[in-house]
Amino acid sequence: MVPQPRSADRELTTTDWMNAGGHMSLRVLRPGLHTVVVEVTGEIDLSTARRLDEVLQSRIRSQVGEVVIDLSAVTFFSVAGLNSLLRAQLLADTAGAHLTVDAGQSRAVRRLFTLLPTDFDGVSNVRPVR
Repeated sequence: MVPQPRSADRELTTTDWMNAGGHMSLRVLRPGLHTVVVEVTGEIDLSTARRLDEVLQSRIRSQVGEVVIDLSAVTFFSVAGLNSLLRAQLLADTAGAHLTVDAGQSRAVRRLFTLLPTDFDGVSNVRPVR
């Protein structure tokens, strides 16, 4: 069952996910008919990455043309989170969707992308964190 839009920006869902090690919030927006924005706040670690996987997979499989993952409010980002993004990229490629990852000013995300360069749109020119 898909939740009904609750606001003018067509917000679909807001989810808080807590585990023993941290906290992650996900907010999924539909700013356009074929566009989904997944905003992630908090910590992406081994246990919260599973929930991120579920949300990204369900949105990509919903036949959207563009998926934007906003990581600008992420405070901790582990390799498990990077693996989630890589799985999402593979799924998007298979589904014919365009995936963009926005690291914003998140030091945690930018640090990992600096150490392990990726080819995600929006983060390919990440400068080292000082």
